[in-house]
Amino acid sequence: MANRRDGEEISREELYELAWSVPGIEAGPLLRVSDVYFGRICGALKIPRPGRGYWGKSEAERARLKPALPPASPGVMFGWKKRNPVEHAHVTRWNPQPQGPPTLADFQDSRRLHELVKPAAKALRRAEPGVDGYYLKPRTRRLVDMTCSKDGLDKCLRFTSDLFKRLESPENGHHVSIAPTTRRFIRTTIHTAEDGARRDKGVSPLWSPLRPTFVSVFGVPLGLAVVETSRRARMRYVGGGRYVPDDGRQEDYVPPTWVVTRNVPTGLLKLVAYSPFHAVPWQRRWTETPGTLFSLSLDAIVMGLVAGAHELFLELDKAGIPPG
Repeated sequence: MANRRDGEEISREELYELAWSVPGIEAGPLLRVSDVYFGRICGALKIPRPGRGYWGKSEAERARLKPALPPASPGVMFGWKKRNPVEHAHVTRWNPQPQGPPTLADFQDSRRLHELVKPAAKALRRAEPGVDGYYLKPRTRRLVDMTCSKDGLDKCLRFTSDLFKRLESPENGHHVSIAPTTRRFIRTTIHTAEDGARRDKGVSPLWSPLRPTFVSVFGVPLGLAVVETSRRARMRYVGGGRYVPDDGRQEDYVPPTWVVTRNVPTGLLKLVAYSPFHAVPWQRRWTETPGTLFSLSLDAIVMGLVAGAHELFLELDKAGIPPG
């Protein structure tokens, strides 16, 4: 460990062996960090550490108590660098508010959804629409980047989960995660309008994630956002804060009633990939069309993201910005 260069990555397996070979107060200095900092690294990489009294036991007892290193789950990186500690140096600790007993939907989500999507599913199923009247506004911002209405929620969850699983599949191996606090990534402004809408950009929902969601494609980070699109429609106010599509029959409703043009969700999805670097703008979009199943486009989307990573790498190189 001491002979490693500062920029060289140390794998989870090496950090795990270090954690179980010497006490943390000795392991930290071997990496030229404090023992507390070493504990944070292990916590962020989900590396188990010895409990109280472990080092007072015999060598045979310690060998018996040493657990196996669990595989890296989605959202957990595979190594740590001294000069690039941003992925793992700090773990934000927070206590989520209780949200009631688990439901059948929670159980189904836990079995079929990607690990990063599960917390979003739980929060969004309990969320109410924001001031726009349609797009859900969960109480927490510590979620993956998804924007949808209540009617479009199930489709949005399934597509986002399928996309993340396809990106991280063995044949692709592109890791998806939520940017850590110390990674100074930006999130581009996401509008809901269907592609091709020139005059109106749709809704820019008040809710947005605390940190961008990104996929690392050959070391190049690409921001990802999934949004349910919207289109302009004539809506009639019918009382009680409700609007319905206007059919031109004013006499069917009790006054006061009026017609306005509003952005309403379409039930169709849009994936936005973007540059998370402030100085290097780049963006690419895929939009679902009526009568098609967006999930059937996953392979084409992955290929497009790989091509986009090459494009962004060249732009970053021109700007003198390292991608990692």
